[in-house]
Amino acid sequence: MAGDVDTTSETAGQGRDASGARRAYRDVRREQHAIVRQELLDRFGEDGRIDAHEDPIRWRRALRTNPVTGPLYRVVIAVLGLALIIAGIPMVPLIGPGWAVIFIGLFLWSTEFLWARRVTQFVKAEVKAFDQYARALPWKAKIPMLLLSAAFGWLCFYVALLVTGVPDWTPDLVKEYLVMVPGLE
Repeated sequence: MAGDVDTTSETAGQGRDASGARRAYRDVRREQHAIVRQELLDRFGEDGRIDAHEDPIRWRRALRTNPVTGPLYRVVIAVLGLALIIAGIPMVPLIGPGWAVIFIGLFLWSTEFLWARRVTQFVKAEVKAFDQYARALPWKAKIPMLLLSAAFGWLCFYVALLVTGVPDWTPDLVKEYLVMVPGLE
């Protein structure tokens, strides 16, 4: 088809074309999504489901094929994934691994639920596309991105300290500098 992306070329997954020129972000993104879609088709087939009898993990296969524990296992996975996501949400603005906890909950859901697997694969394709595109950028373009990332990180850290205050376990030398920052005491 005319709209299909060739994922078999030697530049598949790269931010540069064969001549070494940087590729447009939309092209890199389209290619990464095509790669992830193909991975899903290869692994799970057209319906996107893992048959309980073909589950590659033996203990999970035993649980899922049992008529009593199979539905119970899905409910436990749903509750654990939800608990992780709910626990991760307040960690995002505060100090903590919020996004990591949220993605672990989503990954847990993706082992049992097709919609969660699709969301996980979408996020995977977006991250890979941005990574490939950013690697191909010249340093003149990377420096502002790095500075903005660092400024955002420091802003999150500052807001977390405004909300929680400077922890008592902070070394005295660091605490002296932190209390000099406006708003922190």
